[in-house]
Amino acid sequence: MEQSKDNVKTVLLDIVMMLFIMLFPHFGHLPMFIYPFVVLGVVWAYLKYRKQSFSDIGFRFKAISARSLLVGGLCGLAYAAFVYWLLSPLLSHLGFAPANLKDFDFLRHNLNSYIVLVLLACLLVIPYEEIVFRGLIFSRLMEWFKNSSRRFLLSALVTSILFALYHYQEGAGAVVQILIFALLQMLLLKYAKGNLWYVIFYHIVYDIFML
Repeated sequence: MEQSKDNVKTVLLDIVMMLFIMLFPHFGHLPMFIYPFVVLGVVWAYLKYRKQSFSDIGFRFKAISARSLLVGGLCGLAYAAFVYWLLSPLLSHLGFAPANLKDFDFLRHNLNSYIVLVLLACLLVIPYEEIVFRGLIFSRLMEWFKNSSRRFLLSALVTSILFALYHYQEGAGAVVQILIFALLQMLLLKYAKGNLWYVIFYHIVYDIFML
């Protein structure tokens, strides 16, 4: 009975963390260069409570390698090309509105702003998103489904759906596009045996190309 109560408590704490990760960046009224530090601070405290660290969810600086850069980067470039020339036109043909990217209008004809945003994304926002989604949330879901024969599939699917919904403000077409992006990331993460640097470089190269 005591163990059952502990399991329920753990799941409830996981759900609270996931809701915080999903909602705080949108409703916390903090700029892009601030909110990742706040969320990562809460994640650090949560991991410490569970007697874990960031390395336990796949984020280790010593795991950076030329292979992770090459494989992850090429996968990101390939998906960006697929989106630009095939998926986006297909979604438009099916009636989906173009992604709402008004937040990035300031980049047009402004090289300095582009460089600043790319650096901010590469050094902070993208690693942050990968740590909290493909790191923390995915690892917790893997624990939830540990007794299932479809453990990886279920965890990957739920993580990807949550990540796609996290970008709801970009519109339905973008959510579909990001869902496919995230599912492919999960396959890459499985190939990389949980090394987050593969999906970080995948994400970085994709964003640079699409911006």
